[in-house]
Amino acid sequence: MSAKSTPYRFKPRFVGVAFVSLSIGVVLIAASATLTPDRFSSIFALITGAAGVFLSFTYLRSPVWRLAVDVQESDLVIWNGTEEKLRLPWSDVTRVVMDPDREVCFVDGGTPARSLLVPGPAAPASYVIAKRDELIDAILAHVPKDIITNPDTVDMQTVTEPSSDASE
Repeated sequence: MSAKSTPYRFKPRFVGVAFVSLSIGVVLIAASATLTPDRFSSIFALITGAAGVFLSFTYLRSPVWRLAVDVQESDLVIWNGTEEKLRLPWSDVTRVVMDPDREVCFVDGGTPARSLLVPGPAAPASYVIAKRDELIDAILAHVPKDIITNPDTVDMQTVTEPSSDASE
């Protein structure tokens, strides 16, 4: 199994912003060579243009876009290309926080490192997941109904804090 064989792939959310930044960067680089009145303006335009191109390219080539979610009968698996990044057995899921409008879903695996946010308008992230609605339906089909909660009823005292010895 690999990330390419599952339909629930992570995708960049801000593609338009990246392409605008890339375009402005290219224009600034061209302007630095032709239109700037003095040396300082030329260097400034070159540096800011190169930064725009670099940041856009870095965002679009991020390794995050190789991640994909796979819903299996016994596990929720997150793949990084062909490498398994996380395997969360359905029996380890402590709760699923589901937005009443079914736009956002949070699968709590007990710790932040073993949890998954399926983002939406109510809880934006820097990524979107392809076929989000199908993924949410698949998650809900695999968890007991009694662990599905509404975000309005979540007691913030029960939210799992990362432990200080997690790096050991």
